[in-house]
Amino acid sequence: MEHPIPLETLPELPPAQLAALPVDQLAALLDEADAHLRRARAIKESLDEAVAHRYGDRAALVRNQNQKPTGIVRFDDGPFVVIADLPKKPEWDQERLAAIVGQISESGENALDYVEVAYRVPESRYNAWPASIRKFFEAARTLKVGKPTFKLERPAGRGGF
Repeated sequence: MEHPIPLETLPELPPAQLAALPVDQLAALLDEADAHLRRARAIKESLDEAVAHRYGDRAALVRNQNQKPTGIVRFDDGPFVVIADLPKKPEWDQERLAAIVGQISESGENALDYVEVAYRVPESRYNAWPASIRKFFEAARTLKVGKPTFKLERPAGRGGF
């Protein structure tokens, strides 16, 4: 379905004006925007891969020369400064950490001076609990909601866009 509004003008329009469009035009705009987004992500991914291919070895060499296995290194390429970041992403073995925290606590020190402890309750488990258990946790639970999302689909057999 053709729509009279170019995508590039949408950010300038008030939401109420867009909401007043016929549903088939709104659906066509959503489809077109999704296609542009997929294409933009593919383009960005290709460019990121090209830059990594071009500068990856040189960044590794500079890291090695500076004895810096992670973090930011800089080097020149003509008039540009290339800033290559290799961030740290440490992962901790939760069972071993729990054992270490226990050892620290047993020695008389406050383990919370060294580690942070976060409790999580998966919603699926919470929902499966009996009411007698859930009541203990209700005061500690705040239910927040995310941003609503909507899709417009034409059921099969009702024609296409």
